[in-house]
Amino acid sequence: MRQIGWLVLLFVPMAAFAVPAPQLNQRQTILEAHRTLLAAGWQPAPEAHPSPGERHWSGVSLNSLSTCSGTGAGFCRFDYKRNRERLSVVTVPSKPGEASVGRVARWW
Repeated sequence: MRQIGWLVLLFVPMAAFAVPAPQLNQRQTILEAHRTLLAAGWQPAPEAHPSPGERHWSGVSLNSLSTCSGTGAGFCRFDYKRNRERLSVVTVPSKPGEASVGRVARWW
């Protein structure tokens, strides 16, 4: 039992400094999410260089764009960083099958 007490004390300070999750909402546009993230101190940090076609499919000119899928659901991924943290935001097109501003589907 005594060992458990020490473990709890070791992890409590970490929890006090945990960074809150970004305030994003599913179905908001990537433009809205981008503004929210910038206001919270996140910076664009794409992990890949999108092709001109991927830029077209994304429907936006954000420099956080990493990649877009030209098939299937048409997902696009936008990457950000803040200090040592990384964040990826995945969107689906607002007009499926067309180049259009994406709406947030998920993030991690």
